[in-house]
Amino acid sequence: MLNRFTAFVGLAVVLAVASIAPAQEMDATRPRVDHRVRFDGHIVVRATPRNARELNALLALTPDVWSHGIGVGPLDVRIEPEAREALDATGIPYEILIDDLQRLIDREAQTAGRGGGLDNEWFDDYKTYEQINAYLDTLAALRPDIATIFTAGTSIEGRAIKGIQITGAAPGPGVRGVLYNGCQHSREWVASMATTYIADQLIRRYSSDPAITQLVDSAILYVVPVVNVDGFVYTWTTNRMWRKNRRNNGNGTFGIDLNRNWSVEWGGVGSSGDPGSDIYRGTAPFSEPETAAMRDFLLARPWVERHVDIHSYSQYVLYPWAFTNQSTIEGAAFPNFAQTIASAIRGVHNVTYQPGQWYSRLYPSSGVMQDYTYAERAAWGFTFELRDTGQFGFILPREQIRPTSEEIFAGAIALATTNVEWRMLLEATSLRRGQAATLRAHRGEPGRPTYFVYTFAGYGSTFVPQLNVTLNLIQPVLAGTAIADGSGTATLTRTVPNSAPPREILLQAAQQQRRSNVVKRNIE
Repeated sequence: MLNRFTAFVGLAVVLAVASIAPAQEMDATRPRVDHRVRFDGHIVVRATPRNARELNALLALTPDVWSHGIGVGPLDVRIEPEAREALDATGIPYEILIDDLQRLIDREAQTAGRGGGLDNEWFDDYKTYEQINAYLDTLAALRPDIATIFTAGTSIEGRAIKGIQITGAAPGPGVRGVLYNGCQHSREWVASMATTYIADQLIRRYSSDPAITQLVDSAILYVVPVVNVDGFVYTWTTNRMWRKNRRNNGNGTFGIDLNRNWSVEWGGVGSSGDPGSDIYRGTAPFSEPETAAMRDFLLARPWVERHVDIHSYSQYVLYPWAFTNQSTIEGAAFPNFAQTIASAIRGVHNVTYQPGQWYSRLYPSSGVMQDYTYAERAAWGFTFELRDTGQFGFILPREQIRPTSEEIFAGAIALATTNVEWRMLLEATSLRRGQAATLRAHRGEPGRPTYFVYTFAGYGSTFVPQLNVTLNLIQPVLAGTAIADGSGTATLTRTVPNSAPPREILLQAAQQQRRSNVVKRNIE
């Protein structure tokens, strides 16, 4: 998840793979030694530029920013051997975090991908894409009564984005859905392990742990350990430091940053239009089969109302927004929720994860998954940044896999069980003058009237005493009502008047003490 920001320094991705023919890059059957990128003598430093001039000088020397945010102050960057003298010449204070990146990679490779078939050994070293998928199959076979394997979609190179559903319940009123996914950024290996551990513990502790049993029997839990499957495989076969997916951009560069390819504020701050950048957003929202697959997975499951996107590193619990420092309509609810999760994590090994809004705690970013799940799917959307705080960065030692996974499991349970408002989900078809349009509100209370409102005046705050709820619209106008069915879904169909102005309209739904997300549409 940590940004490379190569576009800001006007450099192409400085990786040896750029000189390898595309067909050879894609060939995972060749021996690793033939084409694996090496980082001999590369160091990672925590530099402290004191002004804009020093910051620009530092950015010109690094192909790879490891830390969160770019600005005056501490900044973790990778420095190539030939740039060491130039770094010293700048006079910028720095400390060395990693004195030889390749040595860490080589040490990791000594055990990564080994068998570890025994239950108590599997999480003692990093596992490949194939091993993770096989382990999901093993877990499903342990408890076929509660676990089912699914494929969310297929990657650009044709690999399955595999997940596991864990539940003793069925979709219905009061049954929450929770999605845990990892590795949108392929080099963040510990995220794949921690996410798999969530599935492992939910299944193995079902029946023996009353709290876990109650959760599984009352919720539908989805775990997708690796979203960026092609990039993940590429980190094993070719370039351990690869971040993006493996799209051929057609100009000698490869890859889209999947966590800049979501629709909310796509193309905005903290993303790049340069295909060579590690934060390249792609040509359009959901241009990538991986993000489109996860979007469609969520669209088909309106009961998913909690979500966490798992990354590394820096030890954060982040919530929306990422693209602005404005607060969400939830007020203090998100900060309080994040603090509850962070406290649960700390209670395991006394390791601190700082809660905070993405924009201010991390750095401004647009087109990220947590903002999409919050704004478009009315979910409590979070991002976890796992261990550590920079000593090892993306090459977290294998000894830390299990403790990291254990503390993140505690956070995952807190995410699923903390008592917060049950948000209604509003969906709306296109609005065309003279044609019928449908508004559909999910997660309502069955049998109760659902009120559908709209405004042309914009976002705001309007208290409705009859419902004891505050709408997030200025001057809302009632479009109509409908009774929620047995599943809690209410549907309203109306014809858009021919006289309706061709402009932006905001829509929201509400019941007694409940409100939905706000949907923005343009009348066509």
